[in-house]
Amino acid sequence: MTRSTRLCLLLIAAYALTVSAPVAHAAYKDGLVLVRQGKWAKAIKEFRELAKTGHAQSQFSLGLIYHLGRGVDKDLAKAYGLYKESALQDHPPAVNNLGMMYLNGEYVEKNQPIAYKMFLRASPHHAQAKDNLARCYEHGWGVPVNLEKAVHFYELAGDEGFKLGYYHLGQLYEKGGGGVKVDIQKAIEWYQTAGDNAFARGYHRIGEIYEQGIGVPRDLDKAIKWYEEGAGAGYDPSIIKLRDLKR
Repeated sequence: MTRSTRLCLLLIAAYALTVSAPVAHAAYKDGLVLVRQGKWAKAIKEFRELAKTGHAQSQFSLGLIYHLGRGVDKDLAKAYGLYKESALQDHPPAVNNLGMMYLNGEYVEKNQPIAYKMFLRASPHHAQAKDNLARCYEHGWGVPVNLEKAVHFYELAGDEGFKLGYYHLGQLYEKGGGGVKVDIQKAIEWYQTAGDNAFARGYHRIGEIYEQGIGVPRDLDKAIKWYEEGAGAGYDPSIIKLRDLKR
């Protein structure tokens, strides 16, 4: 093969990549629309075809469908295999979900040190992985307990869009332990931050704190106020609690 022929083939390959990437992205977005519509069979077909070409996002999404059993029988072996293919391309959500499988012992043997490494690897570009990393630091899963790092990564996770991180901070200060002192006011502040960022479970927990008098004087008026905040955000447990209290 001459040098000019090799150069021509390289240019063709490069052109093919520039053309196929937008096409794959558009097809993947179509698959996500089908997921939102609950059209699982069509979504699976879309993702499967893209996954065969090595499209990391589609491999992950198809893995998640098998992991959760949406429109198909739950299949952890397929989920693991697809996550792994995606993770080999450094797709952070897939790396994170592999970590979850090792943390919980799903399909693979439970292995907290591997789970921790997966979360650490995914965390620079994935908010949920930051929250999982914080949980590892809080509970000593695969790494020595480090509550300073736990607080740091919970807050980062919340700031980057994974609002459960704020809620976990509230739990940390509510329960204390491991060197963290119980601080109900700080817990309430973080629960409120979670609620203010569209995680209404935070509002509901503040309602429970005042209803039950957890570290604060029992105050049903305040409890009802916070349950109303949760209900206003559409949180079903708050709606039910309000109905029961007013009855």
